Amino acid sequence: MKAICETVRRARPLLGTLVEIRVRGRGAEAAVDHAFRAIERVHCAMSQQESTSDIARLRSGHRAALDPWTRRVLEGAEEIRLATEGLFDCAACDYSLDGIAKGFAVDRAVDCLLEAGIGTGVVNAGGDLRVFGEQWEPLHIRSGGELVYIGQVRDAAVATSASAGLIHPQGRDGRAFGVSVLAGTCMTADALTKPCMLEPQRAEEIAQRFGAQVLRIE
Repeated sequence: MKAICETVRRARPLLGTLVEIRVRGRGAEAAVDHAFRAIERVHCAMSQQESTSDIARLRSGHRAALDPWTRRVLEGAEEIRLATEGLFDCAACDYSLDGIAKGFAVDRAVDCLLEAGIGTGVVNAGGDLRVFGEQWEPLHIRSGGELVYIGQVRDAAVATSASAGLIHPQGRDGRAFGVSVLAGTCMTADALTKPCMLEPQRAEEIAQRFGAQVLRIE
């Protein structure tokens, strides 16, 4: 007889990285399928590599027929742009949504899992991580080429980014280090890593505006 409570762990290459979903609960297989379809939708709508994506439409000056999820990401990006005095600015990067869409995709996957009745799980998209339910998840960050254990998280989102190749939207030089941001949603955590790296002396202040925490990685 099939167990009522399934444990499922699955990974797929999406969003330019490897996305892993780990869940436990009744109907987990179907729930994970649904979650991956949500991630695929974000990938198709917001990937720079897809010639038919909403990014291509935006770059050609067309805002009609955008996926409603793309509009939600643009609205979230604008909120963060205003709150960070332009440090996070998708328009300045030719409407690249790479700095926010991955976190948004993680959040939509978690929504799908919760709607399916899954009470505990983890969605990890290349360092953009969201943990939900009662379980604690060990958190590691890469520092100096090594993985360093920094603690455990529960019912939270964490995003980690390095500043290599990061361009300051206001033309100033960035810094060579990384940050991890802990927030209520992965979209917020993902987006906040960029302004926190660009203005390290203001990182805590910026994070606190969104009820988030920031950890600098040397």
